[in-house]
Amino acid sequence: MSYIGSKQIKTTENTGEFTPGNIELVRVIFEDGTSELFSDLMYQKIVSESACDASELREKRVVPVVSVLLAVLREWGIKLSELSYMSALLNQSLDANQKEAINLLWSDWIPKPNNPDEVDLIAIDRILKNKQQIVDEAIGK
Repeated sequence: MSYIGSKQIKTTENTGEFTPGNIELVRVIFEDGTSELFSDLMYQKIVSESACDASELREKRVVPVVSVLLAVLREWGIKLSELSYMSALLNQSLDANQKEAINLLWSDWIPKPNNPDEVDLIAIDRILKNKQQIVDEAIGK
């Protein structure tokens, strides 16, 4: 048996999709019926033969990434005085990408919002009704 965190793996499948760095995406289907996509790099670091708690899973996920980031910082010769600026710039970039993705998702329901705060309750209601309609169709109602 294989686990990711406390969840037992039922099956895995290659998706045929790749990260921008050409790392294959793996779909993991868990025994509880849920599924999740992982880059193969991440998958190889977090899969194990025994279950673990959320803290241990976080360590398995984050420590290898920090190791790679530290290697990149050393290779580029980043100065200690630049670390806080670099961290702020990275966080700004991540926030901007997240907001843009959320706005694109909302744009199927309302004209493209400039930020998620512009979403109105009508759009939220439409999405929830649509989700229920999809569930009803799937079960034959």
